[in-house]
Amino acid sequence: MTSTRATKEELQARIEEAADLLAEGYPGRVVVKRLAEKYSVTPQAARAYVREGLQLAKEAVPVHDRAFLFAQTFAGLQADRIDARDAGNINAQVGASKQLVQMLKLMSDIDPMRDFETAFMQAAAAHLNNNKGSIPRVRLSETESEEAPF
Repeated sequence: MTSTRATKEELQARIEEAADLLAEGYPGRVVVKRLAEKYSVTPQAARAYVREGLQLAKEAVPVHDRAFLFAQTFAGLQADRIDARDAGNINAQVGASKQLVQMLKLMSDIDPMRDFETAFMQAAAAHLNNNKGSIPRVRLSETESEEAPF
């Protein structure tokens, strides 16, 4: 292990490399091992690259594309699970089921409604009253209240 610290540019390049490897489908543990060996860093440092690389990879894909890819992958896993069951391959069936559960945990990362609500509130903030001003008071006459069905 070298004692020389990486520059900001080198750190960014390592994070981008981690993001690229994750995007290619390599498991996180494989990426950690590869980066730790390549850059002679501790596994903890390599895990930090992978964590930041994962975030970078998520941000690189627009929300609607994430939702589409999620749906496509989820449907593929369901088909794999059914095919494995029909073939009598219990190991593959269990593996597909585990992947489906893992994908369900990712729902919060692709929830477009959350992003819509955030964008809407930011856009509407200038138009909201924000508890300034008064509530208009209108007196109802007795005839209007008698006509009301409630």
